[in-house]
Amino acid sequence: MRYGGMKELKTKQVFEFDPTEIILKDITIRILQKDEQKIAEELFESEHYLGAIPPIGKTLIQVVEYKGRWVALLEWGPAVLKLADRDAWIGWSDVQRAERLGLLVQNRRFLVLSQTRMPNLASRALGLGVKALPRHWQSIHGYCPLLAETFTDIEQFEGTCYKASGWEPCGLTKGFSRHRIDYYQHHGRPKKLWMKSLNRNARRILQAIDLPLAYQKGANKQSPERALPLKKVQMETLRDCLRNKVKDPRASNRSYPASSLLTLIAMGLLAGRKTLAAIQRYGQFLTHEQRVWLDWPTKKNSRLRCAPSYKTLYNLLGKIDPHQFAHALSQWLQTHEGTLPRCLAIDGKYVRDRVLTICLSDHENGAPIAIGIADEKPRTEDNKKDGELTVARKLYKKTNLENALISADALYCNQNDARTIVEKGGDYLFQLKDERRKAHQHACELSRGTPLLNTPV
Repeated sequence: MRYGGMKELKTKQVFEFDPTEIILKDITIRILQKDEQKIAEELFESEHYLGAIPPIGKTLIQVVEYKGRWVALLEWGPAVLKLADRDAWIGWSDVQRAERLGLLVQNRRFLVLSQTRMPNLASRALGLGVKALPRHWQSIHGYCPLLAETFTDIEQFEGTCYKASGWEPCGLTKGFSRHRIDYYQHHGRPKKLWMKSLNRNARRILQAIDLPLAYQKGANKQSPERALPLKKVQMETLRDCLRNKVKDPRASNRSYPASSLLTLIAMGLLAGRKTLAAIQRYGQFLTHEQRVWLDWPTKKNSRLRCAPSYKTLYNLLGKIDPHQFAHALSQWLQTHEGTLPRCLAIDGKYVRDRVLTICLSDHENGAPIAIGIADEKPRTEDNKKDGELTVARKLYKKTNLENALISADALYCNQNDARTIVEKGGDYLFQLKDERRKAHQHACELSRGTPLLNTPV
């Protein structure tokens, strides 16, 4: 073992005691201090079969002690970007995973020091580490994680200490490791995946439409989700539709085909991005293969494909006919959607940060199902323009609402729209405020009883 000038500190903290005198109830755990980082790295390197690992992203190292002497180390870090078995176990969508991955942490290293090993020490240390993890992580990073994950080598270990500590086995990996930012290398050694809930409602929170305020700091609303919301064939049909039905208004500077840029904007909307800036950032994180599909230009003397800038997207949207774009996109969505989601919401979004669009969107991920454009200026007798409510009514009429539940805020609450939704085979859930006094008063009177269960006496 190599400890250099830290030999005296290492000896004081780690060794020179009889491990048989350990009493498990006297074991404590704390966060590793910065001046102890070098000691922990050397112990991982010399005693862990995988060696030390460089810190990446948000990390935390816990020290398990007995009477001030180290007996075990636990290192925590970011969770894996994508795991089929884990994601199925949690039950979240791709967009939710991209936004909420920071609420998961991975046990990257667990080391029981060689001269302090004894029966039940590993499971006891692991149990203490998991129990203290939420408050330790919050003290450093400002929020509590919800789930922990780890892996064991099935060729060398049974994972007994994880099982004894209440971790749940959730399948095997496919035998790949991350080699670069967008490339995975096959090593042929699948690992067993273990999951541990740090909150009894962890999976319910991760699946929820909105995160509780206490966990929002751990979410990334602008997460660079690399998975496309469309398959390659669907994306090609979308490009063809936009190419044929939306005219390119630009006279020059056509490095990017208009259909390619509009396809990126459409995919950003389908991935839940709500502003043009978020859509542009989404495009920056597409892989080389995905950029080839979109026919983006290459850099000079390079094979790399350039992502479009915010100005490029902004200028295009400033020149095209937004009604034409919305009509083409809605037509494509209706053709390829098949069946609508069970729950839809009607609301306004800004595609270009200043042009208001009215969208029927999926509750789960915010992806639009049908789109219309509302004019910025109010409607007048001489200049008839479609306002927000008028566009919403047109969407109801041209969209298949069979077995769909439409929810909306108080702006959209009116009898005619409710009647249209019911006639189209759907149901509605509208917010009602006291601006509509008679209807609000009537609803308040009904709410005093149990209107859904009332039966005549």
